[in-house]
Amino acid sequence: MKYHFYLLLIISIIKTENIYSQFGPKKKVLQSQIDSLEMLVNSHKSEINNMRFRDSLSFSEIKRLAGEMKDIKQNLIELNDEVFKLKNQNQSLIEENQNLKLKYDQLIKKVENQQNLIEEVIGGDSTETEMTEEEETDNTNNDNLNNFNEFAIDFLKKLKKDGELSLSKFTIDTFGFYYMSKPGFITSVSKITDVNELTEEIPWKIALDMLKKSKYSFLEGEKPIVNCDMANLYNKRGCFGGLEENFSKISKSLSDLKEFSPDEEISLIKDIEEIKEIEKEITVFIYSTDGNLGFYFIKQNNTWKLVCIDVDDPCST
Repeated sequence: MKYHFYLLLIISIIKTENIYSQFGPKKKVLQSQIDSLEMLVNSHKSEINNMRFRDSLSFSEIKRLAGEMKDIKQNLIELNDEVFKLKNQNQSLIEENQNLKLKYDQLIKKVENQQNLIEEVIGGDSTETEMTEEEETDNTNNDNLNNFNEFAIDFLKKLKKDGELSLSKFTIDTFGFYYMSKPGFITSVSKITDVNELTEEIPWKIALDMLKKSKYSFLEGEKPIVNCDMANLYNKRGCFGGLEENFSKISKSLSDLKEFSPDEEISLIKDIEEIKEIEKEITVFIYSTDGNLGFYFIKQNNTWKLVCIDVDDPCST
């Protein structure tokens, strides 16, 4: 029995070894396959992780590019706006240049007209005329009076010295001159044939007194511009003289007088057309801001003759 037991035990061991010997090689193959699969899985995981990382980078890059595109689009909009503004500015500059060119052409034409007028009235060649002894006496140094500056200085010097009596030396014989004053809202106009008539004119006496006291010397230049909002009333102060263009104050003042008082008899209104013709001949002026006093002249017999005195109060109402 004991032998039989050992025999069965040996048989069992042999069978067990046979069993293990049958499944042993298969287990190794399976383990190898499992290991291969695990390596493949790990490789796939690594690839997936790499793809996820690349996708993450691609998304960030796409997001960055989208932001840059948005900035570029905004820059394009701003550039378009700037181009539009520049185009408008350029159009404005073109129009401004055209206006400036027009003004330049007008100024050139005006300068040419003034040069012609200067040559004709002030600086031109004089023609010889026969003069009486009285005329020669009244027009001392007449050759020098071809220059208006010298004439104006001589006129003011004699006016300050002799007052209205000196005016007879500078007026047209038998004609006299027109006298305007503005004591209020309307400018009055009268014709003076005797300088002594001015002695009773209060506006004239006041203006002449202020002119005599003036410390300004005569200067060639444009007439001062009135600005009633300024304390000094004028854009510049002094005594100025030069070319006078388109003078029409006498006829305009008469028209205003007639319109203001249609029923009042105005003696000079019947001569208004003749006055307008005389106004066309006025070519030079002298104006002093001290006294608000203006003198207007025409050229006759190689010198200048007084045809109008204007005692103005530019800001009176």
